[in-house]
Amino acid sequence: MKIALVQCPGWGRDCPPYSLALFSAILRNAGHKVSCFDLNIALYCSGPEKYQRFWDDKDLYSFWSSKDLVEKFLQDNNKMVEFQVEQILDTDARIIGFTVHFSSLLVSLEIARRIKAADRKRIIVFGGSDCCRQLRGFELIKEDAVDIVNVGEGDLSILELVKQVETKGEVDFLKGALVKKNGSFIDCGDIDVVGDLDKLPFPDYSDFSDDISAGIYRQPERLEILDSRGCPTRCHFCSEWQFWKRFRSMSGERMFAEISYQVKNHPGVDYFYFIGSLLNGNIRALSDFCDLVIKNGLKIRWLGQPVIRKEMTREFLQKMRKAGCEWLGYGIESGSQRVVNSMNKKFSLKLAEQVLKDTHDAGIMVQANFMFGIPTETEKDFKETLSFLKRNRGSMDSVLASQSFCVIDKDTYLYNHPAEFDITDREHHLYWESTGSTYPERFRRYEEFCRLALSLGIPETSGVLRVKPDKWRLLGDYYLYKKDYPKAIDCFHKALEVESQEDSILEKINHCQQKLEGLSRDYAGVREAGA
Repeated sequence: MKIALVQCPGWGRDCPPYSLALFSAILRNAGHKVSCFDLNIALYCSGPEKYQRFWDDKDLYSFWSSKDLVEKFLQDNNKMVEFQVEQILDTDARIIGFTVHFSSLLVSLEIARRIKAADRKRIIVFGGSDCCRQLRGFELIKEDAVDIVNVGEGDLSILELVKQVETKGEVDFLKGALVKKNGSFIDCGDIDVVGDLDKLPFPDYSDFSDDISAGIYRQPERLEILDSRGCPTRCHFCSEWQFWKRFRSMSGERMFAEISYQVKNHPGVDYFYFIGSLLNGNIRALSDFCDLVIKNGLKIRWLGQPVIRKEMTREFLQKMRKAGCEWLGYGIESGSQRVVNSMNKKFSLKLAEQVLKDTHDAGIMVQANFMFGIPTETEKDFKETLSFLKRNRGSMDSVLASQSFCVIDKDTYLYNHPAEFDITDREHHLYWESTGSTYPERFRRYEEFCRLALSLGIPETSGVLRVKPDKWRLLGDYYLYKKDYPKAIDCFHKALEVESQEDSILEKINHCQQKLEGLSRDYAGVREAGA
C-alpha cells in the first residue's frame, strides 16, 4: 500500500524529522511504499524571509499557536502550500499520516483540510505526543479533516491500520486510536507499548539523503536517536508519562549499532542528539554504549538530557566525554530543596551541585533548566533559586529558563491534586493560580532570573532574554482572560508600540473596548433602575 508521511511547521530545522524516518522503516520493512514530506523545511526555504525568524528564534514559538498569524503565514506561502498538497496527492497514498506537536498543529490541520477538499477518500491520521487523550486527542478527532487519532505509540498500530485498509477499505476499530465512525467517533482503548526497543528497525532517512548532502538542514551533520521512552520517576508537573506509559531503554549495543549504521550510510553525519525523555534512565546501557564507542574508535559527538543521580560520578562523566559526549542538559527546576521535594524529584541539591561541577570539569558543556512559580513556591524559595544560580555559575555554560514558567497539564499529579497544592483554575494550563503564584508573578520571577543570569555572564540564549519579544501580548491575553479589560488594553497598546503591529492585537483592543462599553451601559441601567 502507498502511504505518505508529513511533518508540518513549526518544527526544528536542525535535521530531518526522526518520526518520519522511523515510520518509513517500519512500513517499508512490511513491504509498503512510503513517501515522506518535510513541509517544515520546504516552507522555511521557499517562503518570505520575514517568516524565517519564527523558526530560528525559539523565543517566538508562540507564533505557531496563533490562528491569525498562522493563517496569514499560509496565505503568504499559498503557492508552495498548494504545490506540496499536490505532491502529496500525486503519490496516490490512501493513508496520509501527520506527526503533530502543539507548534505544528495549526498548519497540519490546514494541510489536512486541503487534502480532504481535493479527495475525501484519503484517510488522514494524526499522531504524536500531543494527540494523547489528556492533551488534544478528543479535540482533534472532532475535526472534519481527521479520520484517526493515534493516542499512543504508533509503532504497532500503524501496521494494523494499513492491514485493515488493504483488506476492508476502511478502519472500523483500531487499538490505541480514536476512530471516526458514523458521524461521531469511537475510543478503541490502548495498545501495548513497544516492550523491546532493540527490535525496532533503524530509522530510514533515505528520503532525506539529498537534503542532508546539500546542507539544507541547519545542522546537516546531525541526526537524532530515540534511545529511551518514558521516565522511571514522575515529577508532579510532568505529562510525558501519559503518552509513553512506562520507561524502556535501548541496550547499549543497539544504540551503538544504530549510530554506526547512520554514520556509514550518511557520510558527513557524526553528531547525534539522544531525544529520549531521559538519557541516563538505564545507566548500564549508557555505560555499555560508551565502552563500545571507545573500543571501536567511533568518532562521533553526541548530547542529551539526563537527570541528577548518584551514578553520574566524575569517572563516569569522563568516560562519557571520551566517548564523544559534548553537552548535557539537567532539569534542576528550583534551587529550593523544599520545592524539589514537593515536585517528586529524586535528588538532593547538594548532589546536583556536585554533578554539575563534575560534568563541567569533565569537559562536557552544562545546561541547567529552571521553572518559575511552581505550586507552593514562595518568594523565599525563589530567592534560593537565585542563590543556587550564583553559587554554581562556574559549573554552567548555559541555563534554560522556562518561558511558560510552570504549566499544569491535564491528569498530571498537580492537576489531580489541586487541594494539596492550593491550586485554583487548574483547567487553564498557563493561568492557574495558587498561593503567591499568579501568571504575572511567575512572569516577574522569570524576568528577575534572566536579569541575574545575564549579569553573571551567562549568554543570552533561548529562554534567557533581556527582553521577551512577546511579553506585552502574552500579558494582554492573560488580562483579557481574567476580564480585566483596562489592563488588557494597556498591555495590547504596549505590544503594538514595541512588539508587533498585528491586526489580531487591534482586534483584541476593540474587543476589550466593546466589553467595557457594555459594562458601562449595564452599570448605567442599574443606576437608573435604582433611581
